[in-house]
Formats: sequence, structure tokens, C-alpha cells
Amino acid sequence: MAPRRSAPLHSPRREGDEEFRDDTGRGDGRRRNGERRDRPTRSRRDRRRRAAVARSRGQRIRRRLLLSFGSLLGIAVLLAAGLFAYGRWRFDQIAKVGVNGLAERVANEPFDVLFIGSDSRSFATTKLDSSAYGSSSSVGGQRSDVIIVARISPATHQVKLLSIPRDTYVDIPGTSDIAGPNRINAAFNSGPSLLVQTITNAFHLPVSNVVEVNFPGLQNMVDAVGGIYLNFPDPVRDLNSHLGITRTGCHLVFGSQALALVRSRDLSYETGGVWHYDGLGDLSRIQRQDAFFRALLPRLRDVVGSPTRLNSLLGAATKNLIFDKSLTEGELLSLAQLFHAMGSSGLSTETLPTIPWTTPGGADVLLPAASADEQMINQFISFGTPHATLTAALTGPTPATLTAAGDSGAVTVTTVPSSASGADVATNTQKEPWNPYPCAP
Repeated sequence: MAPRRSAPLHSPRREGDEEFRDDTGRGDGRRRNGERRDRPTRSRRDRRRRAAVARSRGQRIRRRLLLSFGSLLGIAVLLAAGLFAYGRWRFDQIAKVGVNGLAERVANEPFDVLFIGSDSRSFATTKLDSSAYGSSSSVGGQRSDVIIVARISPATHQVKLLSIPRDTYVDIPGTSDIAGPNRINAAFNSGPSLLVQTITNAFHLPVSNVVEVNFPGLQNMVDAVGGIYLNFPDPVRDLNSHLGITRTGCHLVFGSQALALVRSRDLSYETGGVWHYDGLGDLSRIQRQDAFFRALLPRLRDVVGSPTRLNSLLGAATKNLIFDKSLTEGELLSLAQLFHAMGSSGLSTETLPTIPWTTPGGADVLLPAASADEQMINQFISFGTPHATLTAALTGPTPATLTAAGDSGAVTVTTVPSSASGADVATNTQKEPWNPYPCAP
């Protein structure tokens, strides 16, 4: 008997059945119309695998972006905290002094800052400093070599500087040996409080803050900003302040010569090979100080973009500046932002009008020109406050008519708002042609 044939392992191929074939033409064993269709084609498996890989890659990218953003945010927080701590550390390094009689500041309203250039030689502890500036034993005490009231308008980003000549003859309050009719710079001998009181009593200027700088401070800060550019129409020199500019034209002036320029009261200039004496003393010096501030302003703005110079400037400032205790970090930062945003046109300067006079003792002083002073002070206080009423600002006890020390009573010294002769009033509006002015390199 013939052996039985075993049944096939799969259903016989029926008419119409076709195998699935891939791109190479090979079948995968599944029937299109049959019941065995459990295995996907290779191309479908590849698509699924690629989709899974893409999803995984996208998730990794998102995780990396989140990690990067978190890291950047963390770094930004650390930098901000570091900058805040650095600023706080620098601010704490600046010496602070209590000042009486300061006017309260009102938010976003104009206010006045008294800038004092001190001629104290207490810093002169080396032979080099003593040779350049004089020692504290040879030049005792301290006087205000520079007196500038700055009217600052936060709303308009403008600043007006009112220079008060150091030889202005006023009544210094109190009972000390400098009290009574005296040069205004003597009021600083006992500190800024008496100077603030003298300015308030004599001129009704409300001082809100005080900033004091000494000789090395100004010199070091000019060096820190990389010098200032000034054009000299003529060679100039001053043997007392050690000023010596021998060539004309635009110069990059560094700290020592910048200090010598703003200190110079005995300047000589050369024309046609002959040296001529300026002879205008403090009034001509104020013009040079105005040029200095205008040349310094753009250099201060440039410093913000240079961390190295900014650090040097802050280092020089913290060692040689003194603020009143009421000035806060936020107010100081606002001042810095205002000066940085302010253009050259936002700065204006003027000098308090005075009348040259010689005391019976032979001292050359400057009397306040009361009528002209009152007009200028009215305009000064109105700066930045077009809708303000000035009556209240100028209201106060009328300063008394003073008799000059050692005088027989024939000559009197008057202060605002009393009247004075205006025949010989020095307004200091005529610029001297030999004085320098800011320039571009």
C-alpha cells in the first residue's frame, strides 16, 4: 500500500492570492487576500523606527534647550547678584559725612547738588605730593577751591551749573573766628555744613546733596577715563599750579595737567613769542573749569562700554570722594544714568555776577552783585520747573547789610535781595580767547 502523503503546512495557494513584495521584489510570505497578514513590511518597520528616533531626538533637543535656558538664567541671576554686590561694595567704600541744613528732595523734581573742590592737603603724606601741592603743615585747614551748585532736572535730563567764585565776600554765620564778612571759601574750613548754611542764607539756594572731591580724586578720575580732549588756541602755563601746555591745537590731557588747569589762577598765555598774564584770576579759571566739565562728559559716557576703565573710575572715585549721608545708592545710580544719557546740549553753565572790591586791609574780594544775582538765581531755580512758583523758593529772612571787617562803615557788603551798584558787575560771560575748549580727536 502506498504511503500517505502529509498535509501541507499552509493552505494551498488560491487563485487570486499574491504575496506582498518589497522594493527588491522579494515576498514576505503574506497573502494579500489570505488570512495570514501578521508581519509588516520592512519599509513600514523602517518608517516606524525613523519616527521613533525622530521623537526621541526632539525630546533630547527640548531637554537640552531647557537645560541651556536654565543655565543662562542662572548665570544672569549670578551676574546680577555679583554686579549688585560689587556696586554695594564700591558704594560702601565712599566716605560719608553728616551735613546739616539740606533740603529734602521730591521725586522726579529738580534738585540742587553742591560740588566742592577741596584744597585740603591732608592727602600729601609723601615728598612728591608735598612738592606738587604743598604739605598739610605749610597749607593748613581746608577751603573750597571750587564751589559749584548743580541744578539737576531728572524729567528733562538737563543740568545747569552755577559757579560761585571762591573770593565772593559774604556773611558767614556763627561765632567762630571765620564768622562774619569773609570769603565764602573760608566757610568750608569746618566742613560742608557751614558752607551749605552760608549759601542758603546768602543766596536762598536749597542744597539737597553734597559731593566733595580732593586734588588726587580729580586727577585719578581723569586718568581712569583715558584723559580729556581740549583745544588750546595758545600755549599756556602757570608756575603755581604746574600747568604747562607748550603746543597749540587739540590735546589729550591727562590727570596731572587737567588738575593744573582747573586750579590755575595765575595763568599766562603766549602770542607772537611774548608771554602775557591773564590777570582775571578766579573768573577766568571758572571758564577753564566749564571747559573741563564739557570735555569730561563724553569721556564718562564712553567709560560705560569699557569694564576696565569703569572699574578704574570707580576705584578712583571711592578713594577720593565724600558724599553726604543722605545720598542713597539708588539716587547715585539715577545720577549716573542721567549723566550717561545727557548730551552735551543738556549741560549749561553760568557764573554768579560779582563786583570787584578791595577791603581796607588790602584784600581783593568780590562783592555779590545783588540785583544781577537775584535775577540769575530766579532763573536758576526755575530751571526744570516751568510751572513751579518761585516765590516760596526765594522766601526767607532778608540778609542784613554787612559792614566789612576793619571798615569805618563807609563801605557796606550786601547780599541778595538787597540792592547794589551794577556799574562794575563782572558777569563772566565773555570767553577769553586764550582759554581752551573741548575738541574731538
